[in-house]
Amino acid sequence: MMNILAIDTSMQACSVAVLANGDKQQISCVYEEIERGHAERLLLMVDEALVKSGLDIKHIDQFAVSRGPGTFTGVRIGIAAARGLALACKKPLIGIGTLQILAARVLFEQPDLAEQPQNGKEQHLSIAIDARRGEIYWQSFDLTGKPLSEPLALAPQTIASLIEQSDHSFVLVGSGAQLIAPILTEAAIPFTITQNSLQPDAARLAEIVATLTSSGSSPRQSASPLYLRPADAKIQTGFAIERQ
Repeated sequence: MMNILAIDTSMQACSVAVLANGDKQQISCVYEEIERGHAERLLLMVDEALVKSGLDIKHIDQFAVSRGPGTFTGVRIGIAAARGLALACKKPLIGIGTLQILAARVLFEQPDLAEQPQNGKEQHLSIAIDARRGEIYWQSFDLTGKPLSEPLALAPQTIASLIEQSDHSFVLVGSGAQLIAPILTEAAIPFTITQNSLQPDAARLAEIVATLTSSGSSPRQSASPLYLRPADAKIQTGFAIERQ
């Protein structure tokens, strides 16, 4: 059975999980909510997770990493570390979108969501993360965690319009939910909000990959960073020093 090591550093948390023998009941996870210091903690957390699992790095068959969207530095740190480990171990690496990992965490922690239809309509899960500069990282899912849209960076008004045009009711989750809520309320569009503060968890990432593997799907999603917009920090122009 497959042993999976999963890494997430894409937002304000840092976590490593080891799923042993393809069994979702055998997950050893180290998780910390930290805004900075991911690079300093990450490899130590890899060691801690391996020790908890009783496995050695040579026993890992598949590596996984969150590929964004998220903080630009955090996404790069996680992917660089995962690529290095996968290359050294000569094992495959799969990248999974951060918003999909967040959806999996919501459904893991609130399994009763699937049992609560609103106004006779099937519910969808809308992950909405405040991306600053008037935009929200947004993606919708069904209540099994299956993506129903691509991850996008959109204005709150645009997301509200998409929800209004849908035949489904929506559960909004994440730091961007409060930015969408007033628009939906003013337009009398039904919705619910849960878990405004939400961080991805490598344990859920490992479960997603285990599900892909056990279902016979070929887990070949790219492990390249998923950037939905340019970085906030840009190289300044007009200040170059001429070579002598």
